[in-house]
Amino acid sequence: MNGPPLINIVDVICHSFRHQDPRLSNHGERVAYILMKMLEDTKRYTQQEKQNIFMLGLLHDIGAYKEKELDSMLSFDINNPMEHSVFGYLLFKTFSPLPEYADVILYHHHCNAQYYPVPISNYHRDIAKLIYLADRIDVFCVLNDAQQLDSFLENCSGTLFFPADIRWFHNSDEKHHIMEHIHSMEYQQEISDYARHHFTTTDTQLHNYLTTFIFSVDFRNEYTALHTNYAVQLSEQIANILRLPEESRKIIQLAAMLHNIGKISLPSALSNMKDYHQYLSELYCCSTMDTTRDILSGSVESEILNTINDSLLLLECWANNRPPDFEPPVEAETVALSYLMSDSMTPELNFTLYHYPKLLSTLQEKYRSCKMDDKLLRVLEKHFDQVILKTQNCCANIYNTFHRMMDEDHSLNMILMHYNKKY
Repeated sequence: MNGPPLINIVDVICHSFRHQDPRLSNHGERVAYILMKMLEDTKRYTQQEKQNIFMLGLLHDIGAYKEKELDSMLSFDINNPMEHSVFGYLLFKTFSPLPEYADVILYHHHCNAQYYPVPISNYHRDIAKLIYLADRIDVFCVLNDAQQLDSFLENCSGTLFFPADIRWFHNSDEKHHIMEHIHSMEYQQEISDYARHHFTTTDTQLHNYLTTFIFSVDFRNEYTALHTNYAVQLSEQIANILRLPEESRKIIQLAAMLHNIGKISLPSALSNMKDYHQYLSELYCCSTMDTTRDILSGSVESEILNTINDSLLLLECWANNRPPDFEPPVEAETVALSYLMSDSMTPELNFTLYHYPKLLSTLQEKYRSCKMDDKLLRVLEKHFDQVILKTQNCCANIYNTFHRMMDEDHSLNMILMHYNKKY
């Protein structure tokens, strides 16, 4: 399993954005592209710094998946609170491989205001202002005639943006035809080529980028916060008791993480368990599963995509009590079983030892009614309590992290609200 990464994380994120709320669609990748072309010829930053800034541009609005934030994203009101900057900052600080750059996300709209109890260096503020320039260029061209862009930038020179950064953009645009390629959509292939040939990550960095992106969607709501994490932890525990080889474990982990990435297209306004069960039914409907396949096709290695496809087919068979017309590989069966179990494991259910026999009985019935070989299930039965308890312990840490982040999100936004009223 050595060699190139099994996932092109940039393509996965870009493809996911294209299934996002249409008000935000493609914005992050266009901002990243503007930065990528501006940075191409400069010696101000190292190659690693350029890659980091590219990812900051791609993910600068990652905190905007909450419903209340979508309407403000296209605002030109400099007093707009832009709460997504706070949530994005917390995601970056907690999960990303670039926690030291989290302050850039926090300040990428209010670049000069240091009213948060979070210091920012001149180096990071310069990056924040560069991202803000690329962000406003894209938003302006979405809302207005692109031919008026020069006038807009001239009016903002020396106030919102550094004059030197504006000249830098103009020179880069003249040389690389940035805005022309955005208009023609050529930029998307350029980003994909950059990700494949110049973007490098370790396995740990890849995992952390993926975790950051997944939690940006899952942490929109208390009910969905642990859904993917339960499945990932369950699949890891099952793979351990099966003593699967390292190659299979890696495929299972990545397939479990990416399994429901199509949920980015679903609304997140859930207020009770009824809403959550409706959310799960939509999550496993054909359109959402097709979105998952569309996002991942060409972005992940075939072993992962096949595992996800087979696990989705197996879940569909279980949902309809229909025997599968194929023999699922152990990787796919592990992922499907993990998601079937995760649907029953939510914080509100207070899942305790009392619920274990009921869940195990449900799994046994699924295997009987679908006339499936229960070899994997019999191994799971022997270690069932151990698997559940280890999973719950791991997920309890994430749930506590979720609540700490929500508390800090509220606290920082109260400071932001006070600042905007005062100034």
